[in-house]
Amino acid sequence: MGELDGKVAFLTGAGRGVGVGIALALAKAGAKIGLFGRTRETLEETAAKLTELGCENCVYVGDVGIRADVDAAISACQTDLGPVWALVNNAYSAERTEIEDVTEEILDEALRACVHGSMFTMQACYPTMKQQGGRIVNFGSGGATMGIPELGAYNIAKEAIRGLTKTAAVAWGKHDITVNNICPLSASDAYNYWFDEMLDDAGREAHLAGIPLRRMGDAETEVGGLVVFLCGPSGGYITSRTLHVDGGNCGYDR
Repeated sequence: MGELDGKVAFLTGAGRGVGVGIALALAKAGAKIGLFGRTRETLEETAAKLTELGCENCVYVGDVGIRADVDAAISACQTDLGPVWALVNNAYSAERTEIEDVTEEILDEALRACVHGSMFTMQACYPTMKQQGGRIVNFGSGGATMGIPELGAYNIAKEAIRGLTKTAAVAWGKHDITVNNICPLSASDAYNYWFDEMLDDAGREAHLAGIPLRRMGDAETEVGGLVVFLCGPSGGYITSRTLHVDGGNCGYDR
């Protein structure tokens, strides 16, 4: 038996990168999964991989930053698959921008994709979770906890998610709802582009040298594995925490 047999998970940003790895980990743990994102084609690719594993899943297309899209998708998921037990907020928007160059438009996009989106999904799942309990996993960033300068708007949004996580964890704990925040260092489309195209050989070597384990994390077994742990029976007494899955890259949490 898997840790999440019979449980329903709703995953945002499920069409690519880390989201695919998380989806595979949830599927192998026995969950039924609602896959949410903006691009049907990539979501269908993830869905096909889950179906091969025997995982019941449904695809919902929409923008996490639009409340109506979120409400409609979660309502449909609960009709199609059952009450949502695990909400995994993986969707984000990132533009590498120095803080002095952040415009209102860039900041608004980051906040809407990261903060508004996470809050909208949490609010949509709350009535069900209030009755039955539940697990919420949000996604922050080690770059934000360290204050990496070229990630201005992204860092602002990701640190706001930590505030959202802590506040909901304290307010909703009485309903057996846990809320935690993962800061991963794992391959994704944006990360791969930065590592492969924007760094030279010396830059890549220096970056890996800053990771004590000297490698990138695995989206399925390491990031997804932690998601499964937090959503399963063994993670039921952990809440309001920021957990770095980064090979030791972020040596402290400010």
